[in-house]
Parts: sequence; structure tokens; C-alpha cells
Amino acid sequence: MFQSRGRVPRFSLMPHPVIIALFFFVLIVGVLIGLALLSKDGGVGDYEQKANFAFMVTGLLCILIFMIGTSKLWFSHLWKKNSTHARHKQHTKYHPTRRDQNKPSRW
Repeated sequence: MFQSRGRVPRFSLMPHPVIIALFFFVLIVGVLIGLALLSKDGGVGDYEQKANFAFMVTGLLCILIFMIGTSKLWFSHLWKKNSTHARHKQHTKYHPTRRDQNKPSRW
């Protein structure tokens, strides 16, 4: 959370830099492993299944990391600042229907 000049909180929905770096690392390493297996094949077809498996695992991992990195966008109900339990507890403590219960008794 950052404070702007008007004292209004500005929330960033950008994925964490570690997740972005991990995404690109997995993508580059997976593609390089797949291409290395294909170049090692030499047209024979011995390593083609291994290369396809490497590409599929890389794709699934990239999709998973992408979904984790953008999870803030998927759950917009968590963007509210006062959606915590403490805020609810404070609201129920000072609610007008409980006003009489909160006063100390004279006895």
C-alpha cells in the first residue's frame, strides 16, 4: 500500500517481483530443456516424447504461476481495507442495539 499526496491509499495489484522472475525462469528453462532434447534427437524420434513432456510440464507450471501471481485480481472481495474481523468486532461492540449492554451498571 502506498500513500499518495492526498492521503488516499493506493493499492497495487501488480504481481510480486519474485513471482514474475519465477515465471520467466521456469518458462526459459523449460523451453531450453525441450529444445535441447529436440536438437539431441537428430530426426530419429528417440527424444521427441521427452521433449513434448518437458513442454507440457513447462506450460502447466507457467499457468499455475500465472494464476498465483494474479490471484489478487481473481478475488476482488478481498480488496476492501475494512473487511477484517477486528472491524466487524468493533462494529458489533458499538452497535445501537447493544448500546445498553455496553454501559457499566450502577450496581
